[in-house]
Amino acid sequence: MNTTGTGEPIVIVGAGIAGMTAAFRLQQAGHPVRILEAEDRAGGRMRTVERRGYHMDLAAILLIENYTQMLNLVRDLGIEDTTLRTNNVVGIRRDGRVHHVRANKPTDLKSSGLLPWSSVPAMRRLQSDLNKFGSRLRWDSDMGEAASLDTETAAAYAERRLDKDFRDYVVDPMSAMFFNSPPDLSVVNFLFSMPAVNSEWFNFHDRVDTLTTALAARLPVETGAEVTLVEETSDGVRVHWSRAGEPDHVEEAAAAVVALPGPIAARLCPGMAPASRTYLENVPYVPDIHVYFGVDNKPSETATCVLFPTREHPDLGVITFNHNFAPGRAPQGHGLLTSYYRYPWAIRHWDSDDDKVVELTHEVHRQAWPELARHIEAHQDMAYVQRWKNAVILRKPGDYARLREFSRGLDPRSRIQLAGDYLAFSATNSSLVTGERAAVRVREVVTAGSVSVGRG
Repeated sequence: MNTTGTGEPIVIVGAGIAGMTAAFRLQQAGHPVRILEAEDRAGGRMRTVERRGYHMDLAAILLIENYTQMLNLVRDLGIEDTTLRTNNVVGIRRDGRVHHVRANKPTDLKSSGLLPWSSVPAMRRLQSDLNKFGSRLRWDSDMGEAASLDTETAAAYAERRLDKDFRDYVVDPMSAMFFNSPPDLSVVNFLFSMPAVNSEWFNFHDRVDTLTTALAARLPVETGAEVTLVEETSDGVRVHWSRAGEPDHVEEAAAAVVALPGPIAARLCPGMAPASRTYLENVPYVPDIHVYFGVDNKPSETATCVLFPTREHPDLGVITFNHNFAPGRAPQGHGLLTSYYRYPWAIRHWDSDDDKVVELTHEVHRQAWPELARHIEAHQDMAYVQRWKNAVILRKPGDYARLREFSRGLDPRSRIQLAGDYLAFSATNSSLVTGERAAVRVREVVTAGSVSVGRG
C-alpha cells in the first residue's frame, strides 16, 4: 500500500464543473488542492468530443447570461475572449410547422402563431406567478425556498393556472428539456425554466469544454484515479483510491469535497448519517441517449433548438442545431444536429448498439419532421451516440421538500463536504454554485481547525 500526502492538501473527488470550481476557489484562497478523477480526462458532463472536425458538447450546451456565477468564473480565469453572445431563437413544432420564439421575448409566444389569442390570459397568469415566486427560484439557492411551491406536477399547474394550448405547446415541450413529461415533473422545474430561458444566451466560440479545460490547466488533476473510500479522521480526512497497474493509494488530507453523483457519493462516504446516505442512494437520476449528426450541407433552420410536444411525437424531445449556438461546432458550411429523447425511450433502447440507435433515430426523424429527415440522410457525414446513465434528476412533487430536509441535515462543520447537481436545480450553473458553496464551508472548517464528530 502506498501512502502519500502530508495532510495539508484539500482533496477534491471528481473533476466535473462542481469539483473543479471548488478546487479553483480553494486554490485562489491559498489552499493546496489535489483532484482525483476516475475518467481519463477532466470535465465531467461539461466535455466536448471531436470527430471529423465536428465539436460535440456532450451534455452542457445551452448557457444563459443569468448564469452569473459561471460568467464570474470565466472572468476570474481570464478567458472572456473565448465567449460570445449567441442566437437564442427556440423553435416549437405544432401541426408540422416550426414556430419561432426568442428566449428573451416571451411576447413572441403571441406573435409566432404557436398559441391562439385566447391564451393571452394564461400568459398573464404565468407572468404574475413568475413575478411573485421569482425570488425563490435562484441559481445560488439550495432550493429550500422553492420547496413551498413543490406541491403539484407541471401538468396539474397547467390545468389549474393556464389553458390547454399552453399546456400542450409550452409546458409539455419545456418538460422535454428535462427528458421528461409534465405529469412526472414538479412544477418547480417548469417555473424555474421559464425565467431561466427568458434571457440572452452566451456560449464558447468552439466548444463548451473551454471552461473545464481552462480549469484543468490551472489545477493538479490526477486522472484514472478511482476513489473507493473517503473517511473523516480525528484531524483530517483519509482518501483511498486505486489506478490500474498500481498499488492502492491512501492520502491524508485536511478536508475533502466529494463532487460526484449522489448514489456514488453515498457509497464513498459510509460515515455519513444514515438518513443522508439513504437520500443520496435514491437521488432519482434518469438516463439519456442522444444522437449527433454531422451533415455536409447546413440546414436552413435558424433556431438553436426545436422542441417537440408529445402531440408532435411521443418520444422525441428536442433537436438542437449546434452550429447555430456558436461557430466552431461544425466545419464551414456544414451542420451539427443532436436529437434528444424523453427518458422512457432511453430506458427502452439502453442496451441497443450504436448503429441500431442511429437507425431508430432516422425513423423517428421521418415521423416527426420528414423534411429534416431527408436532409440529414442525404447529407450525413458523421453520426455519434452519447449515453449518460445519470443525465438529469427527475424531480417529482415533494422532491424539493426532501432536498431541503437533506440539506438541513448536512453538517457544515464536517471535513467532508458535498457538491453536485443533486444539491440544487439540476443544471450546469447550479452544479458550479454547489462547488463554490462547498469550498466556502471547507475553508471555514480548515481555517478554524474544527473537526466534526456527529456527521449529519
